[in-house]
Amino acid sequence: MRSKWLWGVAFGVCVVASVVLPTHWRHSLVDLKVYRLGGMTLLDDAAGLYDVRLAGLPFTYPPFAAVVMVPFALLPWAVAVVVWTLGTFVSLVAVWRLSVGRVMASPVLLGVVAGSLLLEPVRETLGFGQVNLMLCALVLYDLLGQRRGRGIWVGLAAGVKLTPLVFLGLLVVTRQWKALAYASAGFVGSVVVGFVVTPHGAEEYWTSLLADTTRIGGLAFSSNQSWNGFLIRLSGDLDGGGAIWLGLVALTVGGGLWLAQQLWRRGERVAAVAVTGVVGLLCSPVSWSHHWVWAIPLGVAVIGRLTKYRVVFGVLWFGVFAVAPIWWPPNHENRELDWSVAEQFSGNAYLIAAMVAVGILAIGLRQNCKSGIDRRDPGDCQADSGDIGDPGGVGEAPVVGGGGGLRRRRGGAAVRLGPHRG
Repeated sequence: MRSKWLWGVAFGVCVVASVVLPTHWRHSLVDLKVYRLGGMTLLDDAAGLYDVRLAGLPFTYPPFAAVVMVPFALLPWAVAVVVWTLGTFVSLVAVWRLSVGRVMASPVLLGVVAGSLLLEPVRETLGFGQVNLMLCALVLYDLLGQRRGRGIWVGLAAGVKLTPLVFLGLLVVTRQWKALAYASAGFVGSVVVGFVVTPHGAEEYWTSLLADTTRIGGLAFSSNQSWNGFLIRLSGDLDGGGAIWLGLVALTVGGGLWLAQQLWRRGERVAAVAVTGVVGLLCSPVSWSHHWVWAIPLGVAVIGRLTKYRVVFGVLWFGVFAVAPIWWPPNHENRELDWSVAEQFSGNAYLIAAMVAVGILAIGLRQNCKSGIDRRDPGDCQADSGDIGDPGGVGEAPVVGGGGGLRRRRGGAAVRLGPHRG
């Protein structure tokens, strides 16, 4: 009876999502059109990769991204749309499954995935035909697993879009040297492929276009939920955040990677990866709202950490990304520069939400150290005494979707080590 009830609720959520989502569907997959343009240009005139435009929009990604997009350029538009959108949906399912682990029943997972289609970063990714969910799923799959060649997918993801490079920082602070080597090799390999396919385009990208943020869009736009966008809107300086931004970036990278390292050591792998993803979002000169699909694993990580008010936090957290207050104040054409104090709060809602989530994880980390949670050595607040670079350590199986509680497998049985908060 309970199973039938869960499937009924899941079906109801799917119906609601299928009705509401089309009313918020915008942009006509314009980014997929640009991706296809990049792939087609490689076939027609590889040297002109960064000269072509689609309705004024240039190809802004590394040359390797254009190589990856060649198959979509060869497909008829209708087929490319179906394949790309289906791949995005499958990636959304993977992000949820990798974030929560196997603890969520299939009907619940279906309902959650369907409901998450209404999150603004997700629906914008679908509407633009963006690659964000695919890269998020790829990074989670690569870093949370234990397989040969682990790290290679992070490097290749960075070859498509540079933002996953931040995860090399996580591999460094957690001393995962083998995975770091694979990730570095994957990225370097993608750069080499770019130079082989379009030497002129690759040289142009890596020597001049990489630092040219004017090709990406207006930095003051409310969709730019990064420290740089926040400082531009706050100060009114369209040239960027300047020295203050650089200082914030340094603090965010240092503090964020330290927190990610501590979370990783305690077996909170999803939290560590999600925090690293948010570090990248905050520190990038431009982080459009559809880049914020990392809100899903970050929200799951915080909910798994909480012992009280999980439902309240979950509703508020995902509610923020569903109603998207960043669009409430006046926007477009640099009207963001005239925001009032109240409008700054709503217009920077994703940034504020991220700070709250990271703060909860950091405070909980300190409390757990004091109370002995997730500790086997009272003198060292960490999950296991082995190499922190080994996912789960020797003989350990981390609880992927939650907030801790390592299990040592003995004879096929799972024995908990310390309280489980997830």
